[in-house]
Amino acid sequence: MITVADASPLIFLGKIGQLGLIPMLFPGKPWVPASVREELLIPPISPAEEAALLEFLKSCQIVAVANPTHFAAALSKADNEVLTLAIRRKADLIFTDDRLLRQLALVEGIRPMGTLGILLRSLEKGFLTKSKTRKWIETLVQQHQFRISIEVYDATLQRIEDNRS
Repeated sequence: MITVADASPLIFLGKIGQLGLIPMLFPGKPWVPASVREELLIPPISPAEEAALLEFLKSCQIVAVANPTHFAAALSKADNEVLTLAIRRKADLIFTDDRLLRQLALVEGIRPMGTLGILLRSLEKGFLTKSKTRKWIETLVQQHQFRISIEVYDATLQRIEDNRS
């Protein structure tokens, strides 16, 4: 499976110490644009979080994206590079929480998956319990400025409760 990672899911999973879920769920080395790597390590960042991200990045393909396509003015340089790299590598999946990047990925035939999707997939596969999944989501929202609508929050909690794992 070919995956390309944007910064936000890696940052948020790093904050809760759950970056290890990615290699458990998705075989192969994630592709990460060099601009995303830079975003990941911008201060302020705790030493523990920095160490976790650096360790995770060792298992990734870090690449400079030459001549990225400019898809939308509202996308950052890194987001444009993520989508460009995903198209060039014929990625199956983009890890991103960015709404516009998710929409553009779908238009290009690439499935997006964000932080919540990774946590929910981990629950479905039995890597997390319902209580741990709920705890991580609440921690992200309450302590780490993870922003989601009330509707998405409620729907996510309902999916956790409905899970048969």
